[in-house]
Amino acid sequence: MRASRYIIFMYVAMVGAPFFMFIYAIAYFYNQSYLLFPLQVIMAILLSVYGILGINEVYISRSNKHHDKDFEVINGKEISTLQSSDKETTIHITRFDTQKSSFVKDTYSISSNRFTTVLDALLDIKSKSANTLAIRYSCRMGICGSCGMVINGKPSLACETNLSSVAKNGEVNVEPMRAHHITKDLVTDLDDFFAKHKSIKPGLFRKNEKEKFAAKEPYAQSTKEIEKYLPYSYCIMCGLCLDACPVVNTNEKFIGPQALSQEYRYHADSRDQLGKKRIELTDTLEGVWGCEFIGACSKACPKGVDPATSIQLLKIDTVKNEVGME
Repeated sequence: MRASRYIIFMYVAMVGAPFFMFIYAIAYFYNQSYLLFPLQVIMAILLSVYGILGINEVYISRSNKHHDKDFEVINGKEISTLQSSDKETTIHITRFDTQKSSFVKDTYSISSNRFTTVLDALLDIKSKSANTLAIRYSCRMGICGSCGMVINGKPSLACETNLSSVAKNGEVNVEPMRAHHITKDLVTDLDDFFAKHKSIKPGLFRKNEKEKFAAKEPYAQSTKEIEKYLPYSYCIMCGLCLDACPVVNTNEKFIGPQALSQEYRYHADSRDQLGKKRIELTDTLEGVWGCEFIGACSKACPKGVDPATSIQLLKIDTVKNEVGME
């Protein structure tokens, strides 16, 4: 059957059946018995046509598609075999040797397909070629932020980076993050990172401390109040923004874009009552005034938090606080 005819029959049956049911209900209500039988016949035909076309769509078409040699079903999903064939990819891993206190560059070749992520490749290398390779990871779906590293010169999450999309001439370079102290291989020490995050008092503060344990009613917020801080609340604390920030890489005392972004996130939240004390936490040369607004942090963020903009907004509010406009 031609596609145009198929669609016409489908729509006529789909729309006609409810229409004639409505006419049948009116005829039954007004006791027009001579119309009831013809309407029943028409509805039966329309429903039969709709049912036959539905069976053809669900079973026959799908059965034919599954016999196509260009497709195979994997975990209940149809995967094109023409695009999922394996290919060789070379991975260059810069590892930090703690015993020699120096970097070593190792090269591995793996078989990958279009679905392979950089984390998949590293785990494959670890299981088959280098069982001493140290990698930090957890959720494998871009939520925990544990697998941050430098991939082809860009701070990225390994679990969210497709191997084939970043490979250049079949090669990929992987390094540990540079703005954090390295523990081993691709694993970095994030203690200082979390300490800086803690220093901005990340949390909502109320004047009545007992209120958070026994609130009498919900803290209602308008749409505008939510939109003011919501874009900056998606931070997963992966540390990539610090690694991309040139100020952090040259000045370890600088608190960094992650902490400043979260400082603004809580400051902009109408439920927070820390007020001027929160602004004063980062009103220093190592705080908000250490940012040179380069914007590399926003480009590196895997969740689109845009720390660069939030820091500039924090600067504005800091000045307002200083001149008594807050």
